[in-house]
Amino acid sequence: MPEIEPAALHRGLSEYFAGHQYDGLFIASLDHSPTEQLIGEKWHTSALILSAAVEHSALARELGQIANPLTCKLTKWTRANSHYKRRFCASLMSSLDRHRVMVFAISATEPSIAASEEHFIKELGGSQCYRRHLLDDRTRVSIGPLVNARTGEKHTVELSGNQAPMVLFIAHFLRRMHQEVQVALSAAAPMCVTWNFFADKPPNGAGGAFDRALAMLLGLSNPRGALRWGYFLEGDEIETDLLADNVAGLLNEIMRVPQRYTEEFSESAQLTSGLFYWERWET
Repeated sequence: MPEIEPAALHRGLSEYFAGHQYDGLFIASLDHSPTEQLIGEKWHTSALILSAAVEHSALARELGQIANPLTCKLTKWTRANSHYKRRFCASLMSSLDRHRVMVFAISATEPSIAASEEHFIKELGGSQCYRRHLLDDRTRVSIGPLVNARTGEKHTVELSGNQAPMVLFIAHFLRRMHQEVQVALSAAAPMCVTWNFFADKPPNGAGGAFDRALAMLLGLSNPRGALRWGYFLEGDEIETDLLADNVAGLLNEIMRVPQRYTEEFSESAQLTSGLFYWERWET
């Protein structure tokens, strides 16, 4: 199937899942380019990669052999040379067509992310727990207090004013995609969908403010399933994590300098095994 437009995402997912058995459990990889805070860059891109049986590990190995003939392994996008990037770009869609892997991505300008802050937190169900304030003449954001349903403990997280909108942007995207997948899989009977994330360490490390804020936002009233997180100690060396890094880096670079990849990248490729979905937001 071709790249799926936002309005047709439900139909596309329903067609993708048809004829295959799923138990609702998926392994997920996630990464962002250039970073998880607003820093004056025009574009930011998040890439989510899902597979039911870690098929995206095989996809990462195949792309590593093509993009990097010397080591046959993927490398961080920011460290890659132009030859690596062009080979990865030219092979992404054809390799995806050979693996049962779903790629969801979103690219947005910084102004569109900042302007959507109130919309994001409202849809996530946390409007009453989200407050901006000044601390030492710097904008800070408090999220909380939220109550741990298991222990009854109350938690509040403090973030910088530049990082908070990106946490909302990422959480909102993940919740929307999770809902779309859950609804598509529940066509015959209701199904809970769990995504187990294995990713590079987040900003400030596991258990830091970014990590806790994202976990809190994704845990707000979600009866459709769970998004669970685990982190690699050496994310720069894990093939599935590098795959998400490369996809996010490539798509963000396409938005910044589209003429660089006009011949190599075909987002309208006909896919029979994989799925590719990419949203673009610009104010």
